[in-house]
Amino acid sequence: MAFLQREQQGNDLMKDDVAVGSKMQSCPPDGSKSKRKAKKGKKQFLPLPSLDSVQHKLPWRLNFSQKLGRHAIACRNIHPGQCILAEKAVQAVPAQGHASSCCHTCLTTLPDDLHLLEGMLPNKPSKGYKRHCSPACLHADCTASSTATVHARIPQIAAETNCDPTLMHFILELDAQRQHQPCDSVSSSDSTQQTCKAGSEAIDAVREDPLEVITCTLADVEALLSPFDQNQKGWRDAVTAGCSALHQAIEQAGTYEPGTKQQLQSLAACINANAHATGHKADTNSATGLGMYPVLSMFNHSCNPNLAHSSIGTVQYVYAVRDIKMGEQLCVHYTSLYEPRKVRQQALLREKFFTCACERCSTPIEQSVDRFLEGISCGKGQCEEVMLKHTQADNQADVFKCVGCGNTVAGSNVEGSGPLDMEKQADDLYNHAFDVLQQQGSAAARPVFEQVLQSCQGPGKLNPWHVRIFDCRMPAANGCRRAEDNIGAINHVTAMINTMEFYYPYPSIEVTNLYRFLTELYVDWACNAPSSRLASRPKRQAKETFRKFVILQAICQGMSVADESSDDMIMRLKLS
Repeated sequence: MAFLQREQQGNDLMKDDVAVGSKMQSCPPDGSKSKRKAKKGKKQFLPLPSLDSVQHKLPWRLNFSQKLGRHAIACRNIHPGQCILAEKAVQAVPAQGHASSCCHTCLTTLPDDLHLLEGMLPNKPSKGYKRHCSPACLHADCTASSTATVHARIPQIAAETNCDPTLMHFILELDAQRQHQPCDSVSSSDSTQQTCKAGSEAIDAVREDPLEVITCTLADVEALLSPFDQNQKGWRDAVTAGCSALHQAIEQAGTYEPGTKQQLQSLAACINANAHATGHKADTNSATGLGMYPVLSMFNHSCNPNLAHSSIGTVQYVYAVRDIKMGEQLCVHYTSLYEPRKVRQQALLREKFFTCACERCSTPIEQSVDRFLEGISCGKGQCEEVMLKHTQADNQADVFKCVGCGNTVAGSNVEGSGPLDMEKQADDLYNHAFDVLQQQGSAAARPVFEQVLQSCQGPGKLNPWHVRIFDCRMPAANGCRRAEDNIGAINHVTAMINTMEFYYPYPSIEVTNLYRFLTELYVDWACNAPSSRLASRPKRQAKETFRKFVILQAICQGMSVADESSDDMIMRLKLS
């Protein structure tokens, strides 16, 4: 999210009694009074009203413990590919850069020749006003008339207060719901199928899965924690000034009675901690907006999650990616699974205000798969393990020690070939490659990224699973494709898939997308082959890879999405 203060082994997911990162509360889930008196200043646990009314229909229940806070527990066995939640956003807003190119109700990308209905003021176009793809979406936008003039002032307010404009648009939309009854939902009405492709896809998915789409309200949002004071001071100062100016603008517009300035700040903190990217296209991770999903926010984080979620329009669907036993906690992931442990921990503490204690993070790093994300190849004799940095006491130089054979070497040496020297060399080359990518494009950056891959791996250097090696693969693959080197791109993408499945051996949307990309590369190779005989091998591999893609997508995103996104690829396979 643009406004956040930051830059997604084995059956080891948490049981009910294992501590993981969570949003700590202080009361039991049924809303009854706790025998232990809540500490002064702690926000009380509040149930989600909309969830309470449908909880009996779901294959999981909301639970509470002092270690985990609110969390979801499977109340029966769940199989891979089973949809366990479908939730429509309480409110969604276009992401930064998409405000003028997508519908503000359903987040569908607007066609260039479509007449735009700009709020209730179609004759006064302004990038500050809303845009809609159809009269149905305009009708479904209950706050359009009361927020249009204030939206137009937000760019100026944001510039004056240094508060993120997307966050301010989001606050305004949520606050305006205090004065409005929910309108008919576009994603659940018959008119959606006629006007809104993203909504139509959502309906198809719901028909396939027995779960009803849950639609929460502002009351559910306000039941979430809003840790305003835990945010960084610069963010708090900007939001305080922005909310004060926004409150004044709403009062001057006179279209509805706003919440208090403190309520606006609480909404800002709640958005910052709980909003999710949404408006994904069916076959990618791209998003056009940000949405608030109170029920989805009940799932805790794990660095080995058992759930995957993505959206179609403004509806989020959550699927199990492996067998889940009754009583097991259900978890998603809030940060990348392919970053070193320290990076994940710092990101979660900075953005979500907790330290992850899942099994992957709790296992000593010498025994965890995480060691390969930061380890240096040992290379002593036949040892295939990695060396990790050990900080010495009394200001002595750091050393690296192999977790396998115990081989110990100095971090740096006069020849510049120590582990720390190799890390610095790889970082410098990578940063240079990234600068070239930004300034000259992927074709020019390709050889620099490949230099990192060629010169920084090997005994005493980065191991093949190192995060810096992984980071170089996709830009190198894109450079290869730009140069029409399909084989080179295939090698890089295959290496990426192997690395991701090494760290997380279950289906994921990220790996699913890579299998689609890999299929496209094989198809391109087959189509460009000079003869049918030379095209037979890539065509066969394209079909094998495509089958993997369809299976993974069906598990992570449901059969309806897999069926629809497959049509174009099937056609290309027939033509190749």
